[in-house]
Amino acid sequence: MKYETINYMVKDRVAWVTINQAKKMNRLSNVVLQEITEVVKSADQDNDVKVLVISGSGEKAFCAGADLKSLMHDSILRSRENLNYYAEMCLSFIRLGKPSISMIRGFALAGGCGLAILPTFSIASEDAKLGLPEINVGMWPMMVMATLFRTVGKKKGLELICTGEIISAREAERIGMITRAVPHDELENYVRELADELKGKSGSILRLGLEAYQNSVDMEYLKAIGYLKDMAAIVSNTPDSQEGTAAFRERRRPNWSS
Repeated sequence: MKYETINYMVKDRVAWVTINQAKKMNRLSNVVLQEITEVVKSADQDNDVKVLVISGSGEKAFCAGADLKSLMHDSILRSRENLNYYAEMCLSFIRLGKPSISMIRGFALAGGCGLAILPTFSIASEDAKLGLPEINVGMWPMMVMATLFRTVGKKKGLELICTGEIISAREAERIGMITRAVPHDELENYVRELADELKGKSGSILRLGLEAYQNSVDMEYLKAIGYLKDMAAIVSNTPDSQEGTAAFRERRRPNWSS
């Protein structure tokens, strides 16, 4: 299927999603948001896909956030309707039962920073820059906070929001905002190697594990323990768990069902 603003390709069980709007710094128009949401949902249902990678075209920006011109002069009702597109994109990643990776080059700002830290893993070129500069134009990264405070501590997150500071990839790695910063010329190889590593794991166990993580991360502790106890029992009784245990005993590679 052809898309207007993104490129989508599945190769060797990896779905590659590229925002193809380099001249606009890969900004998040409603069409971009809709198409990202659509391909993430498609990848989730595609048995040929085990990992999803999202990136931005060109070297200047992974994604520079929303187009501010499109946000001006909207009514509150219209603004809420437009923000539904961003909310649905976030939820598509949260519900994705497969590992995802953001491959970050250049700037990842505002809602684009939110997108960069949404996937399971966020891998950036060490010369990339990330930040939430909304405060400088009289705005606040309301929706990005839902992801940000699952990723970094409250004090550091609020510092980034209140100052609008744009930080280096190395600093983003240090505070836990991204998974890793790597040399620019090693970025794509690193992401490919990570995707290959993830492809070798059990798809069904990854799906159950990611579901358990997303459901329990915001739970009160006692509820989380009870829920995760039940999930552990479910996982241990899956065919892949039994196959993995047998393969370990027999000193062979497991033959996963997915």
